[in-house]
Amino acid sequence: MKNRHKEYILWLNKAKDDLKWTEANIREKIYYGACFSAQQSAEKALKAYLVFKKGRFGKIHDLVSLLGHCSRINKNFTLFKKKVAKISRYYIQSRYPDIGDLDMFTEKEASEAFEIAEEVVSFIGDQIVDNT
Repeated sequence: MKNRHKEYILWLNKAKDDLKWTEANIREKIYYGACFSAQQSAEKALKAYLVFKKGRFGKIHDLVSLLGHCSRINKNFTLFKKKVAKISRYYIQSRYPDIGDLDMFTEKEASEAFEIAEEVVSFIGDQIVDNT
């Protein structure tokens, strides 16, 4: 149990670090980077919750799928369905210049992605703290 505790805390702390990375990308006007790091933050937070509750998670990057696993444990996660779907697509689109135009990412999208990720990380942090 002690190792599992360390693991979900590591995942949650990395999610929080990715939020800082998102802020830095926005500050530097690297909007595609901010969208990617926001997606990464939400992904790591969802995985932290799954490790906390189940001790494991699937090796997936799709936020909608991860949220579905979390929702089966706690129905309150369904509140994030539309928001998570919006930033889930950034995993691929923001990483590869041959898939999409990296200039298509705007400050508005980056800021919205940050807010969504921050909300997910905060919610999950509360779930983990409330249950430890």
